[in-house]
Amino acid sequence: MNDFITPRRSGTLSRWRRSPLCRSLAHASSMAVVLLATACGGDSESAPPPESTNRDATVPANRQTLPTETASATDISPSKVSGSGALDIIVAPAGDGSLPSDLFVGCKFGPVFQVSDLETILPLEEGDPGGVAEAIAPFLGSEEGTFWPQDGWQLLRQTVDDVLLVHAGTDGVAFMTVERAGDTWRWSGSQQGEGCPLHYVTPDGLNAVDWRVDPDSPPEAGDTTLALLVTERACVSGQELGDRLRGPQLVVTDDTVRVAFAAEPPPGDSFDCQGNPEASATVELPEPLGEREIIEGLAIGVDLEDFLD
Repeated sequence: MNDFITPRRSGTLSRWRRSPLCRSLAHASSMAVVLLATACGGDSESAPPPESTNRDATVPANRQTLPTETASATDISPSKVSGSGALDIIVAPAGDGSLPSDLFVGCKFGPVFQVSDLETILPLEEGDPGGVAEAIAPFLGSEEGTFWPQDGWQLLRQTVDDVLLVHAGTDGVAFMTVERAGDTWRWSGSQQGEGCPLHYVTPDGLNAVDWRVDPDSPPEAGDTTLALLVTERACVSGQELGDRLRGPQLVVTDDTVRVAFAAEPPPGDSFDCQGNPEASATVELPEPLGEREIIEGLAIGVDLEDFLD
């Protein structure tokens, strides 16, 4: 059975087994979510978002459609790489299954926010700090803005200088960012995509790395190694990973093997997004794979939409 995380309005995320009942609750409205007995503190303004070098994990200053996959050069034989250095990306839940309220999470290709922000989501008309609705009106009234949701926006995160708005609808999840300009607010960007499965955020100073099982070497129950293909997610002008690969971090349970990688950014400040080449990596397991499922270690297991009205 797979583990997943059920949303709780206290701002924590609790781990449950995926039973038919749990699968139903995971997609139920927020009114059906059980409240924890105690709230986990943590103001959404208590910490700034991490200065990640992974540009795909930040809200850009211009409009953008969230990508659904990472381009890679699969028409050539991948180079072989070996990860090195300790990696600590996958956050172990507390004894009660909760995650730290100040932990930053986010969409795989979208904005980041803290776990505590998930407990304070409000409709914009109820939580507007003053002037945010007016700040997004010119964009929504523009020719391009007519293709975006005109109402139903919710406040996901607010700091002194920035506001992150979210909208979930039949067309997916959309975000808008509003930044402070003196004594007023101004629209600064928007994104939209098919959905927002929550992921752990790659640590500051490292780029995110995606991986997949090598289709030419499918794993078997008796294997003590995994053959994977890894791809750096950030724009690096198509440079090879080489010895910049970090990890893997493994979390092995009775049912799953969670795998996560990261990468040291290459030298330089300016890169294009031509697509990055895949590289082959071998992962050593502490024991035979057995019937365990191999899953993305950064995927928390719940969607942002589960927290939205």
